[in-house]
Amino acid sequence: MAPASAVARKIPAPRLTGTNAYGAMLTVAHEPRLGPQPNSLDNAVANATHWVQLSNARRPDAMWLEAGAMMQRLVPRAEWVRYMRKIRVDRGALTGREWFEVTRVRDPVGLPAGDYLNVIFIAQFARAVLFETVSLAPGSAGWMPVGYVIRPVQREISFVQ
Repeated sequence: MAPASAVARKIPAPRLTGTNAYGAMLTVAHEPRLGPQPNSLDNAVANATHWVQLSNARRPDAMWLEAGAMMQRLVPRAEWVRYMRKIRVDRGALTGREWFEVTRVRDPVGLPAGDYLNVIFIAQFARAVLFETVSLAPGSAGWMPVGYVIRPVQREISFVQ
């Protein structure tokens, strides 16, 4: 499933006939202006995608530098680099990735209270198919990565024989 692209379209205002006072009160004098939405879902998916693409390019240092201060305080840079290199060695080369789901998480354990987003990707590596979850926290410039977890995709179990 690919993310829907944000396209701004001008919607024509409804035409009122007659002198209906209630209808006149319901019309909007000015159309709302759409501009950059730093904490939109599109921004979250774009930021998470950019961040995991740094992993593709074998740039764990850049991932750590672009992460939110919260993650940088919790995970030392050298530990992050070792973790990301181990993932590559264990799973092999990435052969494909697409985003699968975005979920909201409220007040996660171990992090400051608030609303967070998880952008979940399905990633095909040479030796495994995995879910990659990028956790994001809202920031002044948009969603900031604050965590990354990978786990195996479970195959459905059939109980009918």
